[in-house]
Amino acid sequence: MASRDNDSYSASPRRRLNDGVKQRIVGALVLVALAVIFLPSLFDREGARYVDVTSQIPPAPDIKPITISEPEPVANIDPAPPVNEVFQPEYVEQKAPAPDPEQISLEPEPLEPEANVAAQPAPTAKDSAAQALAANKPAADKQPQLPAEETQLDDKGLPEGWVIQVAAYKDVDSAERVRGKLLDAGFRAYTRAVDTPKGRFVRVFVGPKLSRTDAQSDKQKLDKLLKAETLILRYRA
Repeated sequence: MASRDNDSYSASPRRRLNDGVKQRIVGALVLVALAVIFLPSLFDREGARYVDVTSQIPPAPDIKPITISEPEPVANIDPAPPVNEVFQPEYVEQKAPAPDPEQISLEPEPLEPEANVAAQPAPTAKDSAAQALAANKPAADKQPQLPAEETQLDDKGLPEGWVIQVAAYKDVDSAERVRGKLLDAGFRAYTRAVDTPKGRFVRVFVGPKLSRTDAQSDKQKLDKLLKAETLILRYRA
C-alpha cells in the first residue's frame, strides 16, 4: 500500500507540470496568431486608400440664347370676332311672347292608354314561319337608304348653318333658366345678347345645325314641348 501511495504522489507533480506547459504553449500560439494578423496592418503604410473627390459632372454646354421675335398680325385677315358675336344670327322679332321659364316643362307627355283594346291572338306556327322567312331575306330586298343632305357653302367657303331661336328675354336670368332646361332635355342650347331698337335682349338658341332638315326636326320638337312658335335662322360663324 505504501508503495502505491508513493507512486501516485510522484506522478501528480509531473501531470501538473504537463498541464502548465500546454497552457503556455497555447497562449504563445494565440499571441503569435494575433501578431500575424494585426502587425502587418500597423506597419503597412502603403495600404491606405484615398477617395477620389474629382467631380464627374461634365462642364456646362455652350448654349447660345435664341431671341424670339414678337408676334405680328397677319395682313389681310380680320381678327376673331367677340364671343358674343359668334353664332349670332340677324335679329328677328318673334310674334308670340316668350314662354315663362317657370312654366316650361320639357318632359314628354305620357301616352294615354287606349280603351277597349282587343286582346291579340297568340301567333300560330304559320305566322312564326312567315316572320322567320322575312328575317332571312337578303339585304337587297330592303328599301335603299336615301343619300345624306349635302352641306351648302357660303360665298366665303364656310358651311351654312341653321339655329332655332327659342325665345328672347330682357332678363338674363330668365334666358339662362330656359337654356339650362334645354340642356337638361338633351338640346345643344346657348344664349347671345343683342341690342335692338326696343332695348337689349338675350336670345336662347338651339343648334347650330348644318342641315336645315335637322333644324326643322328640332323646331317641331321644341314647338310641341314649349307650346310656342320658334324660328329657324341662318347663323354666321
